[in-house]
Amino acid sequence: MFNSGTIKQEIPSFLLKMLVAVFLFRLALAAWLPMSGDEAYFIVWGKHLDYGFYDHTPVVGWLLSALLSVSDASLWLRLPSVILPVFISYSIYRILQSRLPDVAAWVALTYLVAPVNMVNILITTDTPLIFFSFVSAWFFYLALYESKSNRDFLLAGLFLGLAFFSKYFAVLLGFSYGFYIIFFQRDRKNLLGLGLILLMVMPFVGLNLLWNYNHCWNNILFNLINRTSGADVSLMSLIKYIGMLVYLFSPVLIYFLIRNKSIFKLQLPVNFYHVYIWLALFPLVLFLLLLFRKEVGLHWLISFYPFAFIATAAVLNVKQWRWTFHFMWLFSIVHLLVISAIMLLPVEIFANKKEAVENLTIGKYPQEVLAELKPYEKDYNFATISYGMSSVLSYYSGKHVIVFDKASFHAREDERLTDYRKLDGKNILIFKRTPLNLDKLKRYFAQAERKSFKVRKATFELLIGNKFNYDLYREEVLKSINKEFYAIPDWLPVGQCEFKEKYNFN
Repeated sequence: MFNSGTIKQEIPSFLLKMLVAVFLFRLALAAWLPMSGDEAYFIVWGKHLDYGFYDHTPVVGWLLSALLSVSDASLWLRLPSVILPVFISYSIYRILQSRLPDVAAWVALTYLVAPVNMVNILITTDTPLIFFSFVSAWFFYLALYESKSNRDFLLAGLFLGLAFFSKYFAVLLGFSYGFYIIFFQRDRKNLLGLGLILLMVMPFVGLNLLWNYNHCWNNILFNLINRTSGADVSLMSLIKYIGMLVYLFSPVLIYFLIRNKSIFKLQLPVNFYHVYIWLALFPLVLFLLLLFRKEVGLHWLISFYPFAFIATAAVLNVKQWRWTFHFMWLFSIVHLLVISAIMLLPVEIFANKKEAVENLTIGKYPQEVLAELKPYEKDYNFATISYGMSSVLSYYSGKHVIVFDKASFHAREDERLTDYRKLDGKNILIFKRTPLNLDKLKRYFAQAERKSFKVRKATFELLIGNKFNYDLYREEVLKSINKEFYAIPDWLPVGQCEFKEKYNFN
């Protein structure tokens, strides 16, 4: 699929062995590491299938739903994420082998053993985003410079649409395509090709708008308003962004790129590298500008990460790529040692960091924590005040755990799953890692009792609430949530808004 050149050759033995070794290593890591809050949250999506969700577009929920139909084992659910960097590394090799046979394997290996690809086994929205973005970009290049066929423009659009249905960051890839054609390949055929890409993307955009229209515009409010409000832009944000780039690409690779900058300039007119340089640099520069609105996270860069390795392949010679590869795998070993130490050392080692002890205990010994809650499961609805904690406990217990109180502006899918009207007069047990703010929640119950328990030196708190007062909770909590997270602008048409209808906030 990713080799359109005429040169055919066997996969180098060392590359093949490394692909297998990294796959097996990541497989073991996926079975070993506890489920993260974000992953468990997306598993909740998979259990309540829809064509959209509160925070993002739905593909990871669909993927997890299919996987959950077979098993809910963490290794099985993480399998797409385990395979992904191995697939992309092999694809990078296939793309480069006919163009740069001397360095193709080393570039692929360097990408493969980068820390983010060695130790990140989480199944998140980024997993399908990276895959569909990578495949879409390949068809975009073919359509422009090799096949020059409308079919490849259509396929670039199809996979871009699927990337968009994985995460909104795919919009930046679409902008990259549009500006590339306008700036560098503005002829009638390619402008038509851009139209074909848009034609394939529009059904996904339309479905997303339809979902938002019927679901309080949650996606739009979250991504454009709630998550960007209160952004504190500073010099430190810029320093962090530069630090992320150094971390992702390594000081060694960056040093060689600067040292060989004259070669880099010579590569710009070459069509193949020109496309991938643009696809790598355009979002990186755009993120730099976005620092004035919001601090950029590491995961924002990940879907554009493979493009940079292809774009810079010809800038380094074989010896320099080997040096970069050796630095990358040694850097990854450091990450592995840190993770192993955290997982293997007794949690008591971290006794001076209370929150770390509690998080580790829940992650490493979830069944021991759940055993302490078991006496209450018959008479109480379980809740936490954190979407991550509720999702993790839901995953390990197999029982829905409510997100109580206001919580964060992230991940508010539970508001669609929980109807507090039906909990009026019922008993709710609230689980917390710390006693902070627990007493203030007593007011929402006719009777409430505080308790705590220990699991392996970690102390957890409980609020055992009897006869939940829905009317007071609606007035003090739900009304505040409605005002802050469901403030739909007047100019947006609204089909349905379950939250407002459910609690009579229309």
